[in-house]
Amino acid sequence: MMNIFLFPGQSSVDPLSIVRAQRAHPATLAVADCARRVLGDARAKRYLDPAGAMLESNRDVQVTVFLATQMYLAALAAEAVTAEHSVGLSLGEYSHLVHIGSLDLDAALGLVDERGRCYDTAPAGRMTTILAVDREAVATIVGRAEARGTVVISNYNARTQHVIAGAADAVDWAAVQLEQEYCAHTTVIEQRVPMHSPLMAPVAQRFAPSLASAAFRPPVRAYRPNVTGAALPGATREDIVSCLTRHVSEPVRWQDAIDGLVAEHPDAAFIEVGPGRALHNMMGRDWRKARRLRIDAADQADPHEHFSATVQALRA
Repeated sequence: MMNIFLFPGQSSVDPLSIVRAQRAHPATLAVADCARRVLGDARAKRYLDPAGAMLESNRDVQVTVFLATQMYLAALAAEAVTAEHSVGLSLGEYSHLVHIGSLDLDAALGLVDERGRCYDTAPAGRMTTILAVDREAVATIVGRAEARGTVVISNYNARTQHVIAGAADAVDWAAVQLEQEYCAHTTVIEQRVPMHSPLMAPVAQRFAPSLASAAFRPPVRAYRPNVTGAALPGATREDIVSCLTRHVSEPVRWQDAIDGLVAEHPDAAFIEVGPGRALHNMMGRDWRKARRLRIDAADQADPHEHFSATVQALRA
């Protein structure tokens, strides 16, 4: 059976993300060594502390999720569990680039660290998840909310799951209207950084030089950027830099990416490789017939036992 890896974004973080990953498999030690090498001992300790990662900034959050994801990816590799395809949600695109061979681990961590630093300079804003409402309804309310400030659909995650982002007043007004007019379920997922919205254009400009100088290689597997939601055949270094620059201030087309993969590989196993279960749960909304598994023991189960059981399920 074909495997497809799904790499989560930063909203999957919790302070024990790396603790659980490290307990899952000994192969995660190599990623911890990378953190010390790239970030230095003092900063790496913020994330590798057995008591839990320090999450005082967006930079901390991004680094924590990336490291935990890479630890699980290393653990799967050590058990000879591979995937022919992958895709990453928002921050997860950087783990996707590691998986497809376009970035080595050190280079990717350096970029994620700088990305987080740039995101901490973002203008104030808000991100809110909208559930149980279709795209047309969300777009209608967002259009009305634009009179109150910049607001857009920042994530097209599933038919009835979207994220809106932008100026806090406009996002909050839109969320209230969606609740009142369409009985939507809304949850604020980011209190400060309006990711994937036009407000992030200055951040994209600050981050662009780091992307332009990064050591990208031609991918050995299909590249699926968030900004298109489709595979980009023969992706060049310039293509990747362009997509990642746009990625900062343009919407995530997750539904398109998963629709395409499910259509092409209906019998594949979709495996969430990273902390939490957000993508695993999302697969259960629109793609219920797809086989789905998650690597992280985010439900108080023993991390090593959960990882071992998942590997055995994939081998069965």
